[in-house]
This record gives sequence, C-alpha cells and structure tokens, in this order.
Amino acid sequence: MKKLTVVFLFICLTFELSAQSFYNRRIERQWIASFGTGTAKYFGDLANSGEIFQSTRYNLEAGLEYRFNPRISARTALTYFRIHGDDKDASSDGRSVRNLSFVGNNFELSAVGIVQLFEETGRYYQRPIINVNVFAGIALLYFQPKAEIPATDHNGNALADAGKMTGLRQYQTELVSYGPVTLAIPFGIGVKFKISPFINVGVNGGYRYTFTDYLDDISTVYPGEGAFSDPLAQALSDRRPEIGLPVLEEGHIRGNPDNKDGYFMFSIRGEYYLPPNIFGGSGRNRGRGPKRPRYKGGKRR
Repeated sequence: MKKLTVVFLFICLTFELSAQSFYNRRIERQWIASFGTGTAKYFGDLANSGEIFQSTRYNLEAGLEYRFNPRISARTALTYFRIHGDDKDASSDGRSVRNLSFVGNNFELSAVGIVQLFEETGRYYQRPIINVNVFAGIALLYFQPKAEIPATDHNGNALADAGKMTGLRQYQTELVSYGPVTLAIPFGIGVKFKISPFINVGVNGGYRYTFTDYLDDISTVYPGEGAFSDPLAQALSDRRPEIGLPVLEEGHIRGNPDNKDGYFMFSIRGEYYLPPNIFGGSGRNRGRGPKRPRYKGGKRR
C-alpha cells in the first residue's frame, strides 16, 4: 500500500507540473480521470453478521468522469477487487463445522450518476474546497470463486494438486450451473477535497447489491455424496471430513438462498481535470467568455 501511495503522489505531481506548463487554467475542463485503491468487504453466507472489518481485502480502480453541469456528472470505472470468506473465522459452532471457504478475484465495470451537494459554480478551478456527493448506477461484475484443493477425497485417497487454488464454478458443488457474469447495483456516498486547481482527492464508500447468490459458491443445500462422480467435486462440496466430521446427507442446509450476495468498497482516489483537447477537441474558446470585438479600418465591427 505504501508503494501505491508513493506512485500515486508522483503521478499527481507530474500532472500538476504539466498542467501549469502547457495549459491555461482558464479553459474549462469537463473530463476527470481518476485512479484509486482501497478495501473490499464481502457479505454473504461466509460472512459474520455485524463484522465490519473481518475478511477485508483490497481494490484497485481507474475511472473517467464527465461533468454535465455544476451539480451532476457521470462516471465509468473499471475496478479489480479481491474478496474472501472462511468458516474458520465464524463466531458460531454451526458455521465452523461446515468448514467452507473461498477467495474471489473479481472485476467490476460500472457506470454511475453523481450528484454534488454543493454546486460547482464558475469555472472548474473555482469549485468548493470540500464537496459531498451521492452516486448510484449499474455495474457488470465478473466473479470467480476459488478454494484450496483438499489433501484427500472422502475415501482418504490423495488428490492431485492438493493445496493449490481451483475455480469452484466448474465443479457445480450444489449441482447448480451459474455463469461468471452478473449485474450489480452500486450506490453510496463520497467526499471530494480540492488540493489544487487540477486535482481532487476523493474518499468514497459504496455497497453493491448483486443478482447472484454464488459470489462464494454457496447458496442452497448439500446434494449428497452420491450425486458426484468426480471425487474432487465431492470433496469440494462437503469439506467436513477434512476436520474429522462425517459427510452430510442430501438436502441438508448449506447456505441461505433468500438473500443475494453483496460487497462494499471503500476507496481513496486521485482525480485529475484533463485538458479540454485530450479527446481531439481544440477547446480554444471554452470558458474564456465572450470574444473581444474586432477592428477594421479603425472602426469597430
């Protein structure tokens, strides 16, 4: 995290010097590029109720925002984030004896609308020192829950690649086929701090409601030992034998299908107001006010 912070500060300084050297700050700027990092927290069948910081992992994001007017803007972002859940961290005996766990390396492509609490009147560099905003939108989520391959199957036979991580979706541990992509609804709140005419630092927190219950590969019931022909799929579906407990019969509760999985992301990002000609436009007269009168033959036209 310290290395990422140093790199981020270096990029901000480079942008600031470049902007002062080559671009007139009076020209209005509508596009804002951003880069950030923070934390990701998963909520689902492997999360403890009431635990805020347990099993927290990290995120990395890059985004582009467009200002429509002094209060409303839209932002699209690509975020990589890691989430985690483990019954070993559970506070209840019923959870700990289930012995399930997962790790997810996921990607989110989001588009959100943003409403500022205070209007950014005047030119972009005259914006408030501090502003609060709320956001909501839609996202496309790619998720792939993984788990560690057990040492042996249910019969005590050694499994190949024991200890390595493997994707769970392919084994259909509940005999349910689900895809790696789902929709999500992001919403939350943020605060922006102006640190120069061209740069903001933003602090944002937002929850994502998803349309899947398989971020963690857990949702309904145990299919039973006889439902699998693959010993590895059988071992990944019911991991109780790894801690000396018997397998569970078909239909025994494995998860709760009534609530979809979700995740919360907290991010700190740097935002840079891009030059007006960054996408090909000249931007020569943008934000400069009315043109001066021209003269011909000593008379004002």
